Formats: sequence, structure tokens, C-alpha cells
Amino acid sequence: MRPSQLELSVKERCRSGTITLEEVLHFFHRLLAAKNPAPPIVPFNNLFNALVCMKNSNDLYATIFSLFNCLIEAQKVSPSPSPNVCTYSILIRYCTQMNRLAFGQIYFGRFIKEGQRANAFIFNALLKGLCSENRIHEALTMLLDKMPKLACRPDVASYTIIIDGLCKLGAVSKAFILIEQMLSEDLVPNVITYNSLINGLCITGEIRRAEEMLQHMRSRGHEPNVVTYSTLINGLCKNGEIEKAEELLHDMFSRGLQPNVITYNTLVDGFCKKGFLDKAVEMLQCMISKGIEPSVVTYSTVMDALCKEGETRKAMVLLRVMKSRGKDPNVRTYSILIDGLCKMNELQEAKKLLNEMDSKGILPDTVLCSIIVDALCKTGEADEAEKLLYQMLDKGVTPSLVTYTSIINGYSKLGCWKDTIRVFKDMIDRGFQPDEVTYGSMMDSMCKQGQTKEAENCWI
Repeated sequence: MRPSQLELSVKERCRSGTITLEEVLHFFHRLLAAKNPAPPIVPFNNLFNALVCMKNSNDLYATIFSLFNCLIEAQKVSPSPSPNVCTYSILIRYCTQMNRLAFGQIYFGRFIKEGQRANAFIFNALLKGLCSENRIHEALTMLLDKMPKLACRPDVASYTIIIDGLCKLGAVSKAFILIEQMLSEDLVPNVITYNSLINGLCITGEIRRAEEMLQHMRSRGHEPNVVTYSTLINGLCKNGEIEKAEELLHDMFSRGLQPNVITYNTLVDGFCKKGFLDKAVEMLQCMISKGIEPSVVTYSTVMDALCKEGETRKAMVLLRVMKSRGKDPNVRTYSILIDGLCKMNELQEAKKLLNEMDSKGILPDTVLCSIIVDALCKTGEADEAEKLLYQMLDKGVTPSLVTYTSIINGYSKLGCWKDTIRVFKDMIDRGFQPDEVTYGSMMDSMCKQGQTKEAENCWI
């Protein structure tokens, strides 16, 4: 039977990727009301899939399952399409994406009770959910026991999901046992499978075996992709083999593969950790020349390395470049620069950046708060540091023991023992337990001022 105009409209709008929630609801209820004949389940599945693919799908949980229940209830009053394996697969996959695996398992149980036959696709959604929660043993039981019992043959994706889960946990030897099981069932590992194995070997520090795996997959007719190279480049960088990682980048170019921002970020980070700042900047420029826009992470990584080398001025120049290219700094970026400026005793510049953060509605985190407080106290501005502390508290930023200790130490150095005690008591009232450093600052301040009795009371 030819699809109706309504069904065709649903298909077209869902394929466009621009369908709105209002349209989905409109189409759904029109389909549900259509009779003589009732529409098939396919357009409903298209609508469910469109919902779970929406950017705000996290907020649509109640809507999605309300519509599913409408579909079930409609069957009780008139001939209506029944949810099929595709419907349940979409819903179960959505549950796992939402970290609601238990609900996914409930819907799977309902699916089985309806007497429908499960396929690998619906099982794979559950396997992914189990592996995402590190419930690998349960995933293996499902793969090797439950699927065969329900006459469902695992596919390459089924095995790859669990192999990936094992590799992420560093259980590479078990992953290779599963590879043997795959092969015994005439299932051939694909590029995604090999990528998981290479990632696992890199995680366990077996870089040479990871390199061998790259050659092995080629010998099996599987051409490595960007993920393969990026994974191995990351492993080499973490192993301190930045030169080899760069060679691999050139190998990518020679094979017509275009590295992505993750690949470049890995190399930039590797060069920075090795102290090769010129190479890191060169890599950043290479990205831009090849039309790959550096991310905030890229810029922040280079800025961090520059500040650690005392090149805070250059880091500030890079901040301007970053802004000019439409990238807004985040808390980490600001923390890096403010820390660098504070270490260079450029507190006015640091305060300007702090004010800039405030104007953009970006809240400093605990680390940044401690950085500025410590810098102010070291320059004798303990009162300013305390003001900043309470401003941060008013904005919901939780200070640390280090923050309070810096202020106590700052007042101690100024001989302001009464202020020291006041801040100390406030710290206690807010639930912080002083350590030896905090007590040491207190004792030093009060003993120098001849307040030995007060000093003794602090220990009681």
C-alpha cells in the first residue's frame, strides 16, 4: 500500500533534521487519529527517533514516554499500529543515553512478553548501557548466554561494544579472548573494533603492541581512520614519544586523512609538556592554515605552558588572538592567565580579568579564588583578599581551607592578630577543620604580638 500524504510529510520533516517538538506532537496526534486504514508503525518510529535526536532530548523524557503510552492505549479502543522492534530499540537506546538503563530493561522485558523477537540492534542498545555503567560481567552474560537463548545471533557491533568496554577498563587480555570468540563465529572485527583495541593498549601503556595493531589491521584490509591515528598519537604523547606522534601525523597527511581538533590538541599538549613551546605554537598555526579552528582547550593549553615559562605577556597576546577568532575564554583559561599574572606581581591586570569574568557572568571556581586571595595576601592586601572571599561566598563559590589559610597568614604577617582570630573563627563556623599550617599562622601572629594566652586558647 502506498504511503499517505501525511506519512510522506512525516518522513520528509524527520529527515530534514529541523523538525520541532510542536511539529512532532502535531503529526503524532494526526497519525493516531487517522483511520480506515490506520497508518503503519513506521511514521511513529520516525517521530520517536526525531525526538531522541533533538538537542534538548534530555528534557523530553516525560514527553517521549507519554507518547509511547498514548500509542499503547490507542490499541485498546481502535485498530492502531503496534510498537515493533524498531520502536523499542529507539526507546531503549534513549534510556541508556539518559543513564536510565533500568527503564530500558523494563521496556525490553515488556517487548519480550509481547512475544516479539529481539534482534542484535535492540540487544546492542542494552549492551551499550551496561558497558557505560561498567557492568561488563552482565554485558558478557547477555552476549554469551541470553542472546543465544532468545535465538539472537550477536553481530560485530555486539562484540565491539563489550570489547570497547573491557579496553576502557584496561582489561585488554579479556578483550583479545573475545576477539577469538568473534572469529570462531565467523565475525570479522572492523575498524571500530581495532580502534577499541588500540585504545586499550594505549591505556595499559603497551604502545609497541598498539603500533603493531595498526599494522595488523592494515594487513587485514582495514584502513585506519582519524580515530585510529588520534588514539595512537594520544598514547605516544602520554608516553613522552612526541617525535613519533608527529611522524604519525605526517603519515596521516600522506594517506589523505585530515586530523581533527582532538588530534591537534593531543599534539599541542604533548609539545607543551615536553617544553617545546615553539612547536606547540607552530602546531596551532598549522591548524589555522589547514582550516581547523583551534578550540578553547587548544588556546588554554598553550597559554598554560607560556605562563609556566614566565611568558605571561605572550599568553595575554594569545588571549586577544583567541577572542578575535570568536572563541570565548572559560574558567580554566582565566585561571591560567590570572595565576600567571599573579606570579608576575601584575595584580591590576589580574583584577581586570576577574572583572571581565564577572561582566560575562563567569563564576570563578575554588582554585581561582585561592589563587587571587593568595596573591593579594602576599602583597600585604589581606583586607582586599578577605573582601574578595566574601564576594565569592555571596556568589555561591565555595572557598577551600587553602583560601582561609592564605588570609590568616596574610593578616599574621601584618601583625593583625584580631583579624586573624576573626577569620579563623569564621572558618570554623563554616565547617572547615584547620590543619597544622593554619594553626602555625595563628600561633605566629599572636605570639609575635604577645598574645600567648589567646594562642593557647586556639588549641583548646
